[in-house]
Amino acid sequence: MIDSIKREAERRSITRLCHFTPSRNLVHILTGETGILATKHLQKNERSVFTPTDLKRLDGHQGYICCSIQYPNVWYFNTAKSKDILFRDWVVLFINPKYLWLAGTRFCPRNAASAFGSTIAEGEAAFLSMFAQSVSGAGGRTFSRWTNHLACCPTDNQAEVLIPDQIGISDILAIAVPSETQAKNEAVRLDILGISEEKYKFVVAPDLFDKYNLSNLIRSGKRPDETPWKVGEEL
Repeated sequence: MIDSIKREAERRSITRLCHFTPSRNLVHILTGETGILATKHLQKNERSVFTPTDLKRLDGHQGYICCSIQYPNVWYFNTAKSKDILFRDWVVLFINPKYLWLAGTRFCPRNAASAFGSTIAEGEAAFLSMFAQSVSGAGGRTFSRWTNHLACCPTDNQAEVLIPDQIGISDILAIAVPSETQAKNEAVRLDILGISEEKYKFVVAPDLFDKYNLSNLIRSGKRPDETPWKVGEEL
């Protein structure tokens, strides 16, 4: 464990990581015993439920799972979603932040696929680089931290954390969806498949799926609204 990263994460009030995935993958994740697996560890039958976007790793790190800190990389999410014309529903999984300070975790201050992963690194310096005053990001743009920028969020909204091998199912804290309607639909699907309500918790958070709203909120120091939702409850 890297204690200095843990202390800095706690100082910044980082409470979770985020990993987005098509909702059809939820069944595979919640019914298995392994949780979330890196691309190279997926078996042939497991790969069949994932989209080409999930499996294509331009960063060259197929042994790692892409996550982001506190809020999802909704810019890349929009790109991935546009490539899947059949399955339009996606979810964001909230992950235990402990992976930030576990040995082997890697960090990138911008989208990890940029320059084929050449800006990815391990250690405290790499972690801190995600919160630099300015970061060179996509399209040649330089992103700077505004005065009110949320301390828990990286400077570039597309900064990524790469977790090696596996994320345990017990480390999935909640499932975020953009609407109550989707929460109900997901709950019905899971119920039909016999998945106990004890294995998941939904949060309705529309701003997490809107790149402009989310970016503006983060840079102005405001946290997006997130409403817990349970089966049988109306918002």
